[in-house]
Parts: sequence; structure tokens; C-alpha cells
Amino acid sequence: MKNLKIEKNKILDKILEALNYHNEKDVVVDLAILSASTKYAEFSEECQRFEQKYGIGYNEFEEKISHKEYKEDFEEEDDLMAWKFAKDGSDFWSKRVEELKRVL
Repeated sequence: MKNLKIEKNKILDKILEALNYHNEKDVVVDLAILSASTKYAEFSEECQRFEQKYGIGYNEFEEKISHKEYKEDFEEEDDLMAWKFAKDGSDFWSKRVEELKRVL
């Protein structure tokens, strides 16, 4: 059992060395940046889909929906909520990525 653990550690050390990592902390840092960047990209892509669908940005779309007087459009209202969620997520993860890059 102990030999298996030693063998695993040797293999892991070789892989980390081949990837130019000097220690486990470097791996964790890169993983955090990668994960935060992926989250940012996912939310940003969702925002872009709404921008393409409606041909305007979030703020203009929100203004349009808030000034509608007569006909309710449930699809647009649902899209507004989803777009806001995506925008908030994009803003949040963008800030986390910048924070990570700034301190590392």
C-alpha cells in the first residue's frame, strides 16, 4: 500500500514537472484562475446570446421592458431575469479573475 502511494507521488511529480509546476500551490492557483475564467466565459456567452437575440445591450433591454405599458411578453420578462442573472454572474467572475491575477 505504501509503495503504491510512493509510486503515485512519483508519477504526479513527473507530470507537474512536465507542466512546469514547482509545487502543488502553483497547481491550485492555476486551477483557481482557470475555473474562475471558465465561469466568466460561460456567463459572458449567455449575455452575448441575449444581445444577439434582441440586438441591444442589457441596460437598453431593461429600459424597454420597464416602459412597456400594454402587452405583457412573458418570454421577454423571463429573458430579462435570465439576462440579469448572467450579467451579475459575468460581473462577479470578471472581478474574481482580475483579483486573482492582481495578487498572484
